[in-house]
Amino acid sequence: MFDVGFQEIVLIGIIALLVIGPERLPSVARSVGLWIGKIQRFVAGVKTDIRNELKTDELRGLLDNQEDQIRELKETLTETRNEFARTASMASSSLSDGMSSAVEQVRGAADAVKESASTLDDASTDKQKTKPLESSAAGSEGGDIESGTAAADSDVKTIPNPDTSSASDTDSGKPA
Repeated sequence: MFDVGFQEIVLIGIIALLVIGPERLPSVARSVGLWIGKIQRFVAGVKTDIRNELKTDELRGLLDNQEDQIRELKETLTETRNEFARTASMASSSLSDGMSSAVEQVRGAADAVKESASTLDDASTDKQKTKPLESSAAGSEGGDIESGTAAADSDVKTIPNPDTSSASDTDSGKPA
């Protein structure tokens, strides 16, 4: 605080010795020392309080800063959560739309297969219906069936009937 050197202390001591006297100087010096000690402790306490207040202010500032950062993080988290929910919703609806279109395509393909199968069944049924008709038409023309003249005269192809071929196998002497 004060810039007191050795010369100033000697000067104060000489003045105190002249003013107070040699008998009372030791007790006065002791009281002055106690008062100086109290003043130093008081100043040290004030300094400590000021430092603590500064630290408290710094800590409050840091705490406020941390609270601001936490608030920003919460906002960012909320925004991210909302964006994720929107993205998930969009993905879900897109997936649902894709599944719907895929189901429709599969149904369309299944219908096409059913129609094809139905057409093939109709065609095979028509062929099966025409086979007996062709056989009876060939037999009713009045030609010789064994010689094949009736089949040669007409443009109708006959398909061998498996029942007839097995009957001829048994007629030729082969066991059934």
